[in-house]
Amino acid sequence: MTENRKIVTLLRLYAVFLMKKQTNLIRWLILGGICAGLSCNLLKKFNKPFSGLSTTNLSAITSQNTDAVNVEIFTIRLAPHHYELVQQLWHESDEQSLPPQLRRELYAQGFRVGILGNLLSPALGQLLAVTSDGKTDTTWGVLELSPIDAAREPTATRNVRNLLPDMRTLIKIFDTPLPEQSLFWTENGMMHGQTYTDVIGLLCVSATANRNGSAQIQIVPELEYGIAKLRLRPVSGKMIHDVSRPRHSFESLTVSQPLLPGQWLVMGTTAPDSAGAGKIFFTRRSTGLEQRLLAIRLINATTATVPASDSPTMTLAH
Repeated sequence: MTENRKIVTLLRLYAVFLMKKQTNLIRWLILGGICAGLSCNLLKKFNKPFSGLSTTNLSAITSQNTDAVNVEIFTIRLAPHHYELVQQLWHESDEQSLPPQLRRELYAQGFRVGILGNLLSPALGQLLAVTSDGKTDTTWGVLELSPIDAAREPTATRNVRNLLPDMRTLIKIFDTPLPEQSLFWTENGMMHGQTYTDVIGLLCVSATANRNGSAQIQIVPELEYGIAKLRLRPVSGKMIHDVSRPRHSFESLTVSQPLLPGQWLVMGTTAPDSAGAGKIFFTRRSTGLEQRLLAIRLINATTATVPASDSPTMTLAH
């Protein structure tokens, strides 16, 4: 009987032992399942594409690290009977803001430049906003007239440009080149002269944002002429092949003028028959005289708020 009790006791102990082992095993299995689930979730999160920066956020970060200048560029076509209106425009503008020597050189080459405030002057308002029915168009979009009225009403074409550092935009006042034009100019105290064929005027406009919200607008007149040829030109430290026509840049006539938001820079020719290069840019004669003006308005200028070296380097896939 005693032996039987010992055997029963041993069996009970063995059963308890097995129950504990099974419980530990179940615990380990449950713990392992939890860990596996967590691991899978983590892997899923890490395998998802990085979406921390949306396109909007990326644009915001880029804009914070880039100076930008927004301008409106108007090309205004004039009719011959608008002579008095153009003269009124020059009276309303400030031509004395440019250095005296630059003004003399510009005038000698047939260029005229004036600055206007952020309130639209009466003459410029008429040139920009007169429509074929005589009503004022305040939308400042592309102003188009019917062919009948085009001969007697000015037409203004508007473009908006966002100028970044080391970027320039080329403005052609006229798309049609002149067959031949001879020019003379003074550079570094010496007289120069050349005859150009198939010549057209280009105004190279660039801008730099200032900390006070203004912008330094720079305009360089250039002549493009002759026959297009294969050339080598430097781009970002590399030499690339480019088919282009030769150009002559009037560096001494560079206009560099600060503008506050809303202010205007107006550029035209002194006279349609001037002896300088200005008439190549702003006048044409076919059946009659056609004259145009350039008007640039500063919309706004933003400067970098975070140094470029502190911003993350990002590569965008196209």
